[in-house]
Amino acid sequence: MPEGHPLPSIDAHGLPISQGALARILVIPQWLTHDLPAEDVARLKAVEGTVMRVLEIDAYGYVWFGEPGPWFSLRPSEVAVEASNDE
Repeated sequence: MPEGHPLPSIDAHGLPISQGALARILVIPQWLTHDLPAEDVARLKAVEGTVMRVLEIDAYGYVWFGEPGPWFSLRPSEVAVEASNDE
């Protein structure tokens, strides 16, 4: 495993992230889009600022999103967990 991995499952505000949680996509970073075609970049940029369900957290600590199945991942620091309705 590369140095610094797995990434800690802590969001941009220091809250824990878990599979199934709702999280706001704070940013679609350049590291994710730099080699992609324009239509893929546009698809990713369209989810910036939206709330999505965490589908999985991989062995490296990246948080996976997308419907109907995982199609992109972000570092935990690039998302913010949304407050639960039962709090």
